[in-house]
Amino acid sequence: MTSKSTFRQVSVLPGVWPSPGLLDALAPMSDKPVLRLTEWPPAAASVRQSYADTDALLAGWKDSLDADHMRQLPALRYVGLRATTTEHIDLEYANRHGITVAPIYGYGDTGTVEFVIEQLLGHARHTTKDSSPGELAGRRLGLIGFGSVARSVGQVGMALGMDVVFHTPTRRPTAAGEPRWAPLAEVLGSADFLAFHSPAYRHVVTLDELRLIPPTALVVITTLGLPMAETALCAWQSAREGRTVMDLCAAHAVSDDTIRLPGVEVHDFYAARTKESVKRAEAQLVENLASALGQ
Repeated sequence: MTSKSTFRQVSVLPGVWPSPGLLDALAPMSDKPVLRLTEWPPAAASVRQSYADTDALLAGWKDSLDADHMRQLPALRYVGLRATTTEHIDLEYANRHGITVAPIYGYGDTGTVEFVIEQLLGHARHTTKDSSPGELAGRRLGLIGFGSVARSVGQVGMALGMDVVFHTPTRRPTAAGEPRWAPLAEVLGSADFLAFHSPAYRHVVTLDELRLIPPTALVVITTLGLPMAETALCAWQSAREGRTVMDLCAAHAVSDDTIRLPGVEVHDFYAARTKESVKRAEAQLVENLASALGQ
């Protein structure tokens, strides 16, 4: 993108949650001291003046970068995302103005997979009708979506003896010994355990489809935003006895009334955010920034 050895001004938005180590690693790539914003958009005039010189911006998945925001940065040439999704970025504006947008991938997969498996094991061990511990082996795990996280969840589930089926909008052929693609109605209607791994901020099931899920099934949601309308979640959960477990990624915009519904359980952390994933994410941010400088 550039042959310069540094950017003029590297700025970091609040959603990056930078560690001191990240700020230290960014310093040699910025002519001016790295600007860490504590609010977005910046309110203080002095901060806005410094921010206006930004040509490299790091943002998190909660930080919105629409055309109006980017228009305030005439020097902007690079946006590094501490996120996989580009949902909150106006990519059309960025492309028109030659702004490189660089997401990162895979950094939080392990933590998310472990969180989902932890929920399945805990549910099997502690929620049997006669109070004796149960097993996952022989139970059916349904996966909505089949990206890298869902594939890993499916592999662990099969290693534990589970029957694993998944649904994606397009049918996918699979080999023996792998999770099997199935129509949505089958995956929802036959699952003892169901985990959503669908695209960020996309509603992929309706209320009528949710009602296909067995009433006692455990449902785990770690998507960015709910994979169904909140009204549909409320109506469905209110009429069943099973549990719906979410991390803060799924629940970040959910109302308190929904969180207080019987059976809804929100864990007060982001499944993907572990000490190891933070190191991986920040290393990718720095590597992407260095690549943009041609280093």
